[in-house]
Amino acid sequence: MKFVIVLLPLIAIAFIYIMFRRDGDIKKAVISSFLLVGVISLSIMGNIMRSIIPLFLTHIVAIVFAYGATIYYILRGKFVWLALIAPLATMLLYLFLVWVGNEHLPSL
Repeated sequence: MKFVIVLLPLIAIAFIYIMFRRDGDIKKAVISSFLLVGVISLSIMGNIMRSIIPLFLTHIVAIVFAYGATIYYILRGKFVWLALIAPLATMLLYLFLVWVGNEHLPSL
C-alpha cells in the first residue's frame, strides 16, 4: 500500500512532464502541479478525520476521485469540479462537526 501511495504522485508528475514536453503549455503544467499538490495536501490532512470513521472513508474515496480528476485534467485538459471539490467538502464537514461537537456554540 505504501508503494502505491508513493507511486501514484510520481506517475502524475511523469504525466505532467510528458504532456508539457508534447504540448509546451506552461499554464496547464502549472495548474496540474497545483492540483496535484492540493490533492496530496488534502490526503495528508485527512488523517485527522480518523475519529469519525465513516467520514474518513468518504474522504479517502473523495481523494481517489480527485486524483482521477487530476489525471483526467492532465491528459484531457478538462476540469471535473465535483471530484476536485469533494475532498475539501469532507474536510470542511469534519471541521464543522468538530466545532459543534466541542460545544463552541452558545447554549440556548
